[in-house]
Amino acid sequence: MLTIRLLALAATALASPALAQEIPLGRLPETVRPTAYRLDLKVDPEQAEYSGHVEIDAEVVAATKAIFLHGLGLKVAKAEVVAGGRVMPVRYAEVDASGVARLDLPGAVPAGRVTLRFDYSTGFRDGAEGLFRAKVGGQYYAWTQMEPLDARRMFPGFDEPGFKLPFTISLTVPERLKAFANTPEVRAETKAGWTTHHFAPSKPLPTYLVAVGVGDFDVREAVIPANAVRKAPLAFRVIATKGQAPRMDTTLSEAPKIVGILEDYFGIPYPYEKLDFIASPVMGGAMENAGLIVYQDTLILLDKAAPPSQLRAFGTVVAHEVAHQWFGDLVTPAWWTDIWLNESFAEWMGNKAANRWRPDLGIAAGEVADAFFAMDTDSLGRGRPIRQPIARNDQVISAFDSITYLKGAQTVSMFEKFVGAEAFRKGVQLHLKRYAFRNATAEDFFASVGEASGNAALVPALRSFTDQTGVPLVTVRAEGSGLLLSQSRYLPLGVAADRMARRWQVPVCLARGSATACHLLSEGQQQVAAPAGAGPIVPNADGAGYYRFTLDSAGWDALIAGLASLPEREAMVAADSIWADFAAGRLDFARVLKAAEALAGHSGRLPSLQLAVKLADLANSLLAPADQAAYRAVMARLYTPRLMALGFDPAVGAQPGEGAGVTALRESLVPIVALEARDAGVRAALRAAAERYLAGDTAALAANFRRTALSVFVQDGGIAAADRLYAALKASQDPLLRSQAATALGRVEGDAVVAHVQGLALQDGLLSLERTNVLGNLAANRASRDATTAFVSANFTRVVESFPGFARAGIIDFFGGYCSPDAVARVEALIRPNLATLGGGELELAQTKERIGQCAALKAAKGSEISAALGR
Repeated sequence: MLTIRLLALAATALASPALAQEIPLGRLPETVRPTAYRLDLKVDPEQAEYSGHVEIDAEVVAATKAIFLHGLGLKVAKAEVVAGGRVMPVRYAEVDASGVARLDLPGAVPAGRVTLRFDYSTGFRDGAEGLFRAKVGGQYYAWTQMEPLDARRMFPGFDEPGFKLPFTISLTVPERLKAFANTPEVRAETKAGWTTHHFAPSKPLPTYLVAVGVGDFDVREAVIPANAVRKAPLAFRVIATKGQAPRMDTTLSEAPKIVGILEDYFGIPYPYEKLDFIASPVMGGAMENAGLIVYQDTLILLDKAAPPSQLRAFGTVVAHEVAHQWFGDLVTPAWWTDIWLNESFAEWMGNKAANRWRPDLGIAAGEVADAFFAMDTDSLGRGRPIRQPIARNDQVISAFDSITYLKGAQTVSMFEKFVGAEAFRKGVQLHLKRYAFRNATAEDFFASVGEASGNAALVPALRSFTDQTGVPLVTVRAEGSGLLLSQSRYLPLGVAADRMARRWQVPVCLARGSATACHLLSEGQQQVAAPAGAGPIVPNADGAGYYRFTLDSAGWDALIAGLASLPEREAMVAADSIWADFAAGRLDFARVLKAAEALAGHSGRLPSLQLAVKLADLANSLLAPADQAAYRAVMARLYTPRLMALGFDPAVGAQPGEGAGVTALRESLVPIVALEARDAGVRAALRAAAERYLAGDTAALAANFRRTALSVFVQDGGIAAADRLYAALKASQDPLLRSQAATALGRVEGDAVVAHVQGLALQDGLLSLERTNVLGNLAANRASRDATTAFVSANFTRVVESFPGFARAGIIDFFGGYCSPDAVARVEALIRPNLATLGGGELELAQTKERIGQCAALKAAKGSEISAALGR
């Protein structure tokens, strides 16, 4: 029998049939499927709000009295359903904080075609989510960022990647402003001070790729000529805030080359009618919106003397986002579970194409360094596989992490080598042609590549990396005249083994001099022949494999002795595995220092400094205060001579005619010598150059060294210097300088200066991305960490709103630098109550606590050993 409470609930359900339905916190019910959108927005970025009229054509699969869709923070003035010529007013309600909305109908709408119509208004966002705005040079501009779940902030709709539909957009804006969307403008009309811009209907798009831009932008146009793949010219524009046109030269000349490289690889013409790049100073990273890609302004606005680091970022990010126009836009995941394939492929393809564009920038080595970052995350006890089933909205944000981007990219790279570059390429082309302008799953991609390559072993081998967590550890031991390879899971100190049995199919390639031997390690252990050749064995040829390796003492000693002469990527994987063996408690710290010394003279930028970065992390986390002087002496001994040998003068043009590799090495050495070794002479030169630069002598300080020079300036100059730099930041229209100045403000030292800069960070003079830059750097610094985490906790909502919506869980990283067991509970208490505000972050919190525990375990096990080795 029914209790009184159950009878009451039943009565409520009968009175409001929609309430009987469970709110879908993941995929929407399949009762209604949209077929087309018409968006008409009235947008003035100077106002706090904008308004819209949206019509959605849809197919009702089965009669229903309620329709679930998405909307977040929308003030809907009118909602109605048109069915069979009948207009029905409906009630719109947002029923979950993740942006699930429901339409309650007065009666059941039958199966068949309907149109949903909405009139609404909502506010601009400050961070990069939905339709957001920022004030630049005294006027407001607006851009969009929809991925993953923020289209629902701009318009009501079915905000899932599987709903891939045509959009017809019009934008009504003040007549002095320009307006842009995914497709070309087809007409415009002006009336009473407002211009309505009408754009052509789009090819099928998911909601997360819809994009607009409104403002008094600078625009420069070019034409990308026809080529062997694309028979017609392509219209190309670069769009940015007022005054930025002179910084568009590099993008206008170099981006077309990258487009051509990608067209050549895919064998398919660029798939959309036009290509626009639009720059935003508050966009973190970039977004691959079809035909209208939005970038953080430092990525595509470059001065003529752009430093190598900025050119590398330009090349890799532009190639990544343009690659998405095929892989992600032309073919789109059916659901968020497979978003990893989008990002993994674009990350891999971005590196591949960018390296072909400018091989002298060291981009191929950077791909390996990215994989190490992913391995550090993947080595934690709490993690996620590359391909993680996603059931709820609050799980989506965690899919955009180093596992998806960086582990995924290295896995793609590893298996390209496994099946052969040309066979893999044919599989990619088959996949894109087969599913053009449709949705596809990872299973579809696997099938395409397996079919084209004719390699039946590919799919199960690939799955062993995509479907389980962890980093394989390949143990290499001499066995008779050959080698014994065995596999296990790599576990650093502080990470406990779980009960999951893991077995990978690892493509292990052994290098010895110029000789290479490859084996598929699919069992627990395998006997193999040693590669021919002379010299030490590197168990990861060309750094192509996603795994770490361990050797016996003799093997390590031989490898360390030969580090300086190894190829760049092999020296890097050797350095990574040396550090990993130390972090696991197997290798002594004295050998780590010996390896750092051997690598310091390596010809490659990244291998020469790889262990320097690890040593700096130690100093900023677990190193005892009494050991700091010894640490700085070691850093000075290892790296200052290299800088001096290259020559150092911070002035513009001081080293004319040298190659990009030398310039890049010097750029990377300067912060190590100035900020870690604390070399007095280098700091004095940088401080003097910064002083002259801020006084108006822009030739005194090259962009390569500005971030470090400004950091030294505020560290030595206190509050007065910080105020002076803050004023320069606010007055500047140079995106790179503003970013560098924000980083430098986050490196101040001393309690009073730190407190002062914290206050500056929340003032209106900084853009949202600059605010997170300042506070993130303060939190990363051991000396200012406690004060900054307390400050961020006290101002949590204000700080969170400065993050792009897709990156809000990144605030948890502010709390990740601690190295004591008691800090775990403190971080839990600070973050746990705020997870709802972040829209997720459960995994990120667990991993942050693990990192703290891992550091504490390393300190307990190796602290005395580190002190002794540094003091020798």
